Amino acid sequence: MKKTNRRKAGAAAAAFCLGLPAALGVITGTSAYMTDHAEKVNRITVGWNTTEIEEEFPSPTPAAPGDTVAKKVRIRNTGSVPCYIRAALLVSEGTVTPGEMDTDLWIDGEDGYYYYRDVVQPGDSTTELFTGVRIDQESEGDTVAVTVYEESVQAFVGTVPCKDYQEAWKHYQGGGGE
Repeated sequence: MKKTNRRKAGAAAAAFCLGLPAALGVITGTSAYMTDHAEKVNRITVGWNTTEIEEEFPSPTPAAPGDTVAKKVRIRNTGSVPCYIRAALLVSEGTVTPGEMDTDLWIDGEDGYYYYRDVVQPGDSTTELFTGVRIDQESEGDTVAVTVYEESVQAFVGTVPCKDYQEAWKHYQGGGGE
């Protein structure tokens, strides 16, 4: 009797094992029949802001104290996104001052930078920050250097446009948010 029960249990186990894959196939087939799948590939490109200084400046010529030398400085957005621009002027020896500053679109931030108040679109340039430099006094050396340093920041925070140049620079200086 024990042998017969073992045979019945073995046969039941074999039938179960052989029937399980078939049962799973039915379940899997039913599951596949009741589901769908689609795939959409989204390509995202990163926007970048790059700017460059454009200037018109004659080859160095001797200039006497009181003379103004033409130097026209603009900044072009060569990147792929709209941006705000700021610039700093560094003058050697304090013997030169910029003349004819554009005070309508360039705002003196009183932090060493002049801020362009309008958004500069890709491919566009700012107005001229200044159009010349005046030699104030005799220089101790043979030459005087006028260096223009500029920076740019994107005009959007994510997809939201900044309301003005101050918000854009505040966001940048704050490390990307508050």
